[in-house]
Amino acid sequence: MAKKESKSDTAGGLIFVGSLMTGIGLGMFYNNTAVGTMIGLGVGFILFGIIKAYMK
Repeated sequence: MAKKESKSDTAGGLIFVGSLMTGIGLGMFYNNTAVGTMIGLGVGFILFGIIKAYMK
């Protein structure tokens, strides 16, 4: 039986993807997609960790 995904996983995943897309968009705007992607990933991982820590 599959494990039910918690609310913190769902919220954290949405925050992660949102920050990644924002980073990519800003990178495209400033003609440096790779840097935008890395910044989006970094911010996404940090926010995902914060959401997981506080929603337990």
